[in-house]
Amino acid sequence: MKSLALWAMRSRTQAIIAAAGLIAVPLLFWLGAAVLALVVLRQPTREATTVAMWGVMPSLAWLAMGDPTPFLVAVGVVLTALVLKQTMRLPLALMVAAVLGEIIYFCLPWLLADVLPLVVKQSETLVSKALENSPDLQATLLPLVAPMVHGVLAALHTLVICLCLLLGRYWQSSQDHPGGFGTEFRQLKLPLAFGAPVMLAVFLAAELSPLLAGMVPVLTVIMALAGLAVFHGVVFNSQASPNWLLPVYLALFVFGPYMYTLLIFVAALDSLIDIRTRLKDTAGQ
Repeated sequence: MKSLALWAMRSRTQAIIAAAGLIAVPLLFWLGAAVLALVVLRQPTREATTVAMWGVMPSLAWLAMGDPTPFLVAVGVVLTALVLKQTMRLPLALMVAAVLGEIIYFCLPWLLADVLPLVVKQSETLVSKALENSPDLQATLLPLVAPMVHGVLAALHTLVICLCLLLGRYWQSSQDHPGGFGTEFRQLKLPLAFGAPVMLAVFLAAELSPLLAGMVPVLTVIMALAGLAVFHGVVFNSQASPNWLLPVYLALFVFGPYMYTLLIFVAALDSLIDIRTRLKDTAGQ
């Protein structure tokens, strides 16, 4: 994929072809969005704006055909890349992605008006059948089904936006500052002002209104990425083999929900006590 990034950076025309061409291809829109992130991060704002405008065009066709995902991801990646370019703060860019994810959460019922009600109805039917012997629990959970379906879909969009941004940043680093992305990601730390409210929302999700409870999954995406950064940082600071990260990703794949929850708690703890710095100081003693 580095070859694609190098080819796209040779001229404005090639950047537009790469971004627009990939966004137009089913299941490759994320790669086109990553190209847009690279262009925004490396090129002057005026040049990047031209490429972004033309690159997003195919996603409008997908939007007209009922699939808003390429459009939402492409626009979200461009906006977060602009924030990263102007501030040089990866945590801030990811938090902006969370804000965009919440906007997507409220827009999805309108953008997927034909499909989403069917998904919600089927989900409610499954929950009703699973809890038919527990009417009280059923009455409690059924109102949460629709918001949680919307929230999980919005969280998936947010995750793709973040991953495309990180891929674009990796490409930029490989061309301008080899190794810089690894350092930046390993230092990723969310402020306590973000981590603490998210953890509070996670604990109180069942007590929140259904609408607010559905917003929680989007926020946890950023926390999970920060949790992964903690593991990367700990392995690097301890001078251990990168192979130690393999069990982390295997656990995330095999024990998905449990490992995902662990990552969220690790990110929250890191926001509070800065795990990597403490371990590094301890190792230096």
